[in-house]
Amino acid sequence: MKNHTKKGVWTLLSILALSLGACNDFQEINTDPTRMTNINAASLLTQAIYDAGTRSRGFGDIGNYIGQYWTNTSLIDQRHRYDFKGSDSEEVYDNIYGTLYDLHDLKLRAQNEQLDDYLGAGLVLEAYLTTYLTDVFGPIPYTDAMQGDQLNFTPKFDDQESVYRTNLDKLDQALSLMQVRPTGNFVRGGDAFYMGNMGKWRKLANSLKLRMYMKMVAVDPSVKSKIATLIQEGELILKDDETCAIIYDGRFGLQSTIATGTAESVALAETFAQELHNTLDPRRPFMAALGKDKNGNPVNVDAQGEPIFMGVPSGESPDIIREFSGLAAPYTGLRGVRAPSVLLSRAEVELFIAEAILRGYVDGDAEAHYEAGIRSSCLWWGVDEAGVKTHLAKPSVQLAKDYDAALKQVLREQFINFYYQGYDGWINYKRVKYPVFHVGSAMATDQIMKRMVYPPLIKSINAVNYKQAVQVYLDQGDVLLSGSWWFK
Repeated sequence: MKNHTKKGVWTLLSILALSLGACNDFQEINTDPTRMTNINAASLLTQAIYDAGTRSRGFGDIGNYIGQYWTNTSLIDQRHRYDFKGSDSEEVYDNIYGTLYDLHDLKLRAQNEQLDDYLGAGLVLEAYLTTYLTDVFGPIPYTDAMQGDQLNFTPKFDDQESVYRTNLDKLDQALSLMQVRPTGNFVRGGDAFYMGNMGKWRKLANSLKLRMYMKMVAVDPSVKSKIATLIQEGELILKDDETCAIIYDGRFGLQSTIATGTAESVALAETFAQELHNTLDPRRPFMAALGKDKNGNPVNVDAQGEPIFMGVPSGESPDIIREFSGLAAPYTGLRGVRAPSVLLSRAEVELFIAEAILRGYVDGDAEAHYEAGIRSSCLWWGVDEAGVKTHLAKPSVQLAKDYDAALKQVLREQFINFYYQGYDGWINYKRVKYPVFHVGSAMATDQIMKRMVYPPLIKSINAVNYKQAVQVYLDQGDVLLSGSWWFK
């Protein structure tokens, strides 16, 4: 399973440790004379990017289970049944807050040295991570979370709407700071995403705004006009080389900490496998290994003789799981320690635009953006151009003239595109409720979960603010089925 070095136990403990270090005697005794204390902005940015791309996303297998991309067949790991340990919440919660501390240092350095581009990048990453965090948990410590220097060890929680609206302001601030310069580069480098290209950072900021607006529109219809403006102005991720991802190719000395398990312990979830089979998607061989017999022939084929990349239903008991054979194992293609860490792809943006056009938020050619999204995703996974053209020509893939059918096609492609970004797939499911997720007979709840519960340590360290947040902001308490603002 995952091999991961934890950043910290939680932001409060980090704040406490750093603040205690302000005492002179304590600081003198506990200072490592060999450790660098004056790290430049470039190094801080590289670390923050690495953390945002890998450490905060490094437990994506949890997301792949709850997003119904994977099902565990070892009969030991039962997270597809929502049988979570406290550490499952800690793994995403703690690591994001640890990364936010790096970003806090980056922003301070950038402000002190008047490095507008680094400050802008820090704000973009901060908005990305805290939006991600509130989408997973709901209300989170936010406004007060980085106030250890003010001896605030028990930060209050902010509701999800406040986090969203503040983050939109931060992205606007970042855009004003990240003006494209003649060189287009950071002063001292460190940009493992875009190699200092300010134009691409601006497109990332605007694309994050689009992602947020698409989630907000159900509870705030006024953002339809803002969606239209973003799309019409066109400063979005609309080229393949603008996809925001860390590629582990040796640059910056970065290595992924993700180490996946064995093919015998994980299979595709039936929900995902069926969506792939409906169109005989050419990404299948790159996403999973086909179950074969000892002669190399597919174990499972459909009535037309097409091989089935067999999945197993999520949330079922071991007895039901044992009934399946020849399951497809999700360990081929972009996988394991070499898998890029994707934050936001061109395909995601193209498919959001296609959806926005279909829903009437903006005028445009929905079919063109729909096909561009499929093409970008297919090429990313390794499908060649001939395979892409053949796939797009299939009647089941060509965008339907009927509105409902066309919308389902776009939502299907969004679901497929979020593969290996499991939390993102689940978060988008909460927004659109597509495809139909399987509620297994052995699940801990009788419906699809809406959030992760808070890590156990919060309840003891920040008990007063925790209880207040649960009572005021979560409609059913600190449980899997509580809604929060845009996903009631």
